[in-house]
Amino acid sequence: MRPRRSWRAVLAIPVFAVIAILYAFPLYWLLVTSLKSKAELYQTTLTLFPEAPTFQPYVSVLVERGLWVLLRNSVVVCGLSVLVALVLGLLITYPITRLEVSPRVRVGILNWALSLRFLPPIAVVVPYFGVVRTLGLYDQPQALVLIYSLLNLPFTIWMLKGFLSEIPREIEEAAFTDGAGRWTAFRLVLLPLAWPGLFAAAVIVFTFTWSEFLFALILTSTPNAQTFPVGVQGLVTQFEVIWNDMAAAGTIALALPLVLMVLARRYVVAGLTFGVVREK
Repeated sequence: MRPRRSWRAVLAIPVFAVIAILYAFPLYWLLVTSLKSKAELYQTTLTLFPEAPTFQPYVSVLVERGLWVLLRNSVVVCGLSVLVALVLGLLITYPITRLEVSPRVRVGILNWALSLRFLPPIAVVVPYFGVVRTLGLYDQPQALVLIYSLLNLPFTIWMLKGFLSEIPREIEEAAFTDGAGRWTAFRLVLLPLAWPGLFAAAVIVFTFTWSEFLFALILTSTPNAQTFPVGVQGLVTQFEVIWNDMAAAGTIALALPLVLMVLARRYVVAGLTFGVVREK
């Protein structure tokens, strides 16, 4: 059995290496393309490395085309959406995990959360558009914050439910015995223990919101509220596709969520694997 296992290990290494290369090469090519000039980009000889690396595409995207404003909008909208989703998620998941709630109520709330995502975004964008216009929030960042928070609330509820369920109630009960109120126990005991779950949920919600394109395209029309993905699609013009600028914009759009995901990878994996799909 040992030789067979060793052969499997030997065969698995090149297989995983090939898979890693296949996944990593598009990212590498995106970065390389973003560092090439237009003259080098359209030359007949294909190069795997930029002959004369330049940051001009990044300057063109952020400064000359003014996409730094849309990048700022994306950061603000995503940050506020994460905050609202986490607050609402805690308000919903705390009672069903820390209080004496009947299983029927608990299951009903969790099923209601899932029902919010039954329909694909393309099916609800027109009703949302009508509501936003009626409320006078068209082309306003507040509309995107509200919609993104609602769309990500089901995932936030299920993920926080998994983390909070893993924290023993006896810890809070010990705080109650020492004279702490429920708010004090929540703030000083439960939140510090639950922060890895909050961090993981925040990173995933931020990533989902950061890459959303449909609602940002339909519900905004000016740089006052447009997000970065909407600005990137503007680089595909009627006469050409500005490849190096698009690659630079793609690298910028990829950098922040990638860094956050790397920092939170351990907590994200934990949140996606325990307590999320099983009911207690």
